[in-house]
Amino acid sequence: MALFSAASWAQIKPTEEANAAKSGGYVVLGVSAAPRYQGADETRTTGIPGFEYHWTNGLYVGGTDGLVGFQLNATPQLQLGLGLGSDEGRKASDSRYLTGMGDVDSRGTLNMHAKAAINDQFEMSAGLQLGSGSSGKGGLLNLGASYGVSLAPATRMSFNVEATLANADYMHDYFGVSAAQASASGYKRYTPNSGLRDVTVGLGLQHQISSEWMLFTNLNSTTLSNAAKDSPLVRKSTSQSPFVGVAYSF
Repeated sequence: MALFSAASWAQIKPTEEANAAKSGGYVVLGVSAAPRYQGADETRTTGIPGFEYHWTNGLYVGGTDGLVGFQLNATPQLQLGLGLGSDEGRKASDSRYLTGMGDVDSRGTLNMHAKAAINDQFEMSAGLQLGSGSSGKGGLLNLGASYGVSLAPATRMSFNVEATLANADYMHDYFGVSAAQASASGYKRYTPNSGLRDVTVGLGLQHQISSEWMLFTNLNSTTLSNAAKDSPLVRKSTSQSPFVGVAYSF
């Protein structure tokens, strides 16, 4: 589930949040095409299941904000959350261009998020992930905004934009090349700075088939920052990630 950006899942969240006072959840089955690694020019198409269930006391499992955690509606418009999640890492076998780079181990992470509904159409969000990367010291800060418009009573279109900032440990693990890696891979050494990792803009479309079933699709375009795209590992600085799926809420 860490494969999805917040924008990917935001398309079905408003329906769930409207029923936040009740216990309930959803299951999703979808197909996604995404780069094999950050900065790759090769894509990989995968079928991806998703799940979330939340209780009235604020506890939840699954979703995008953590594998398990607690969610608090501080006000009718402001939602805060704390959860345990995961960073899937990166395998050298993901691409021939990662030969000699070694693996970035998957790790459990601590996730915090805040979501503010400005009005019925506009929402802002912030998310913090700590504990990723080979050393477990990687950190990400995601800032996003989304705007939705109704095209028909059962059809909605949404626009979103996100900026993701990363600390030096994260940037080094995913975009840097150490002396040992340079010797093994043939790449030149590279030490990226902390700061902006990328900016994503997206367009989503959702159709409510019934009170339980929804079809949705979205297309995200992500552009790496200079610190990331200057890495010798990066072969394509802007990539598109389409996703299509069906969701069942209960």
